[in-house]
Amino acid sequence: MISFSLNPDAQNRIKSAELAEAVAEFESRGGQILQGACFTGNPIPPKRRDWIDPDTVLKRRPRVLSAAERGRLHRRARVV
Repeated sequence: MISFSLNPDAQNRIKSAELAEAVAEFESRGGQILQGACFTGNPIPPKRRDWIDPDTVLKRRPRVLSAAERGRLHRRARVV
């Protein structure tokens, strides 16, 4: 089968030449190219709040009872 499309290297050379021509034309008109900061792709996570909302404290999971506390509750339940 014959492919009429160019290989990737030839496509890149053609595209690079077109971009170089466009950049030269832009600069000849007095345009300036500025280098910006690099894009990392990782957004900065939002900052955590310094204060604790009292409503969310009430919704938090209660503390787990220790083995000693469970034993005490078990003994009290047996007495009752």
